[in-house]
Amino acid sequence: MKNFNKLNQCTMILTRDCNLRCNFCYAKKAGYSRNDMLNINNAKRIVDFCDEARAKYIVFTGGEPLKYPFLDELLMYISQRIPKIITAIPTNGILLEDKDYCKKLLSEGVNYFDISIKGKDSEAWVKATGFDGYGSQMKAIYNLSKLSIEFTVSMVITFDNVGTFCDSVKKALENGAKQFSFTFQIDNEESKVKDSEYLEKNNSYELIRRFLEQIDTLNSITDDWWIEYSFPLCVYSDDQLKRLHGRLASPCQIHIQDALTFDTEMNLLPCDMYIDQPIGKLGIDFSNYESFVSFSKTSKYQNIIDKLTKYPSDKCSSCEHLNTCFGGCPVLWKNYSFNALQNFKSAVL
Repeated sequence: MKNFNKLNQCTMILTRDCNLRCNFCYAKKAGYSRNDMLNINNAKRIVDFCDEARAKYIVFTGGEPLKYPFLDELLMYISQRIPKIITAIPTNGILLEDKDYCKKLLSEGVNYFDISIKGKDSEAWVKATGFDGYGSQMKAIYNLSKLSIEFTVSMVITFDNVGTFCDSVKKALENGAKQFSFTFQIDNEESKVKDSEYLEKNNSYELIRRFLEQIDTLNSITDDWWIEYSFPLCVYSDDQLKRLHGRLASPCQIHIQDALTFDTEMNLLPCDMYIDQPIGKLGIDFSNYESFVSFSKTSKYQNIIDKLTKYPSDKCSSCEHLNTCFGGCPVLWKNYSFNALQNFKSAVL
């Protein structure tokens, strides 16, 4: 049984609408519907919840959160209700090519952006997203670099871009980016093939190897980069872990239990990867933060969290990396088991 810790961050999925169709999108099965959005009054109710909980951060996601039609009204409400909270927006950045719009969002209280880059040039962009937003995104990065706001440039590492991600970083850096994060692609779909057959088609060891082959090049471009939480640390060799010392981000909110995610219907999700697995609902299972704390101790909540945070192997309990790994992202184990992963590792390394 995991106890929920004090709320640090609240993520609000504002809309499923998006101006891109990334082939690696974790939420593609949500459908990109323009009408699938958070009612503005419900959004304000979540803000009230965050105020009661004294949360430090509110994060807007999607879809593309900048396409949410009530964003201005919501930001104004936040600035009036909890002006000291940090508001962050992960975005593809296309709409931020308008510098005046960037300034407007800053004046309305946005404190942080995460710009998700898709490729090193227009051709790579079209292949990955179906749209050429390369020039718009570079302009967006340039615009933000000229304003007094912190932002990160992030990239999902796939087999399509692992050979060219350093070029993408260099281009972003030339346009004013300063810090970079990487996430290895995680398949959020339920695959028809499992275990060894799945791993042969989605070789995480090879993806990591090809990424690490370019670390020296990456370090020559920038020293301000890290890898977001995904694979369990036993996927990496001891040598790889040494090379990545200080570069691996801490575990996700499911393991830490200090953050909450609400979808467009005010359903509480384990995280935004679990788009179809609600744990409860604001307004039905709980009405405010105090009642949520009580709800988080119920079997309805605990059974889901316990299942998701269960270690993929008994070996995890005695692992020296347990407190920084927790068995890896729970989504990983949809399509293969820990034993299948270790057997595959023995076969390929």
